[in-house]
Amino acid sequence: MRRTTARAEEAASGAGDRCHLMSAEELADFLGVPLNTVYIWNHRDQGPRAHKVGRYLRYRWPEVEAWLEAQAVNRAT
Repeated sequence: MRRTTARAEEAASGAGDRCHLMSAEELADFLGVPLNTVYIWNHRDQGPRAHKVGRYLRYRWPEVEAWLEAQAVNRAT
């Protein structure tokens, strides 16, 4: 069972005036993937676009949502 931080829940719900940046750990938790997968995606230029803040990777919620939408499988039946 995954635990979501209050900041991640607030940002995902659109609460607040500004869009908070998500850490790599929050992204991994949100997507349900191992943290190492997020770092591998970044290294291979895959996954959502990352921004360096100091030595840390940060992600913008709208960019994560756009990337996630692009990953949708189109199943024509």
